[in-house]
Amino acid sequence: MINFVDEISGLLNEYNLDLNDVILVVEGNVVKSDEFLEQYNVFYDNDWGLCELKNIQLIVDDYTWFERTSYDGRERFILKAHPLLSSYENQESHTSYFYR
Repeated sequence: MINFVDEISGLLNEYNLDLNDVILVVEGNVVKSDEFLEQYNVFYDNDWGLCELKNIQLIVDDYTWFERTSYDGRERFILKAHPLLSSYENQESHTSYFYR
C-alpha cells in the first residue's frame, strides 16, 4: 500500500519540483492543488490489480508532463515530452514532404 500524495511528492522531488510547479489535470479538467490533495490523499495498492487512479497528468510546461499509466496491474507515472522541431538538423526536408 502506498499513499498517492506521497507518491506524487516523491516523484516531483526527484525533478526538484513541487505541486506549485505543475498543473494538475484529472480526466481532462484542471484541478487546484488543495482540492487535489483533499480528494487524492488515499492509500492504494500500486503493485497489482485494477488501475485505481487513472487519467491523471501533471503538466510541467508546454512540452513536458507526467502521465499516469498502468502495465500488468502496476500503476505509475511516466515522464513524457514533445520533441522540439528546432533540434532536428534538416527541418526543410521534413516539412517539404507535407506541402508539395
